[in-house]
Amino acid sequence: MVIVGTGVMALLQLITAGTMVNASGATLTEAVNLANNIHEISLGLPLQDPTGKTPITKESGPPTNYTRLWSMNGDTYSPPLDVTRLPIASYSKWSQNVTINTVDPANVTAVRPNNNNTDPTQGPVYPTARMTVVVKHNGQFVYQTSWLITAPNFVPQ
Repeated sequence: MVIVGTGVMALLQLITAGTMVNASGATLTEAVNLANNIHEISLGLPLQDPTGKTPITKESGPPTNYTRLWSMNGDTYSPPLDVTRLPIASYSKWSQNVTINTVDPANVTAVRPNNNNTDPTQGPVYPTARMTVVVKHNGQFVYQTSWLITAPNFVPQ
């Protein structure tokens, strides 16, 4: 009876551990998908103002009105955004925090002062940026990812 009881207890612990790992995996999968939503949004927004003269500023209004990537810098979306830049109401316990930093194109690990100009007379030119997204669930960190973004057709002068 002791042997059977020990076996049953071990089996119950195994089932409990499997259930907890499965829940953690589902949470991580959701977080990765929410970070990918921001990545998809970033693909549709230009890094620089088309004229190259507008300094890095935040546009007013909801994310659906943004016309350049820098408007997302410093934003926290809770509920998080889907790829059409609309909030996902059923995910109210989740959040996406977005940070954008310019980096030196010759050394992408070196963060530089945020500057999106393409005119060397207006200061240093950094046509490369790193976008970082931190995803949280119930205020707890779940996932973080970063990627590089470059201005297309940039030719240093």
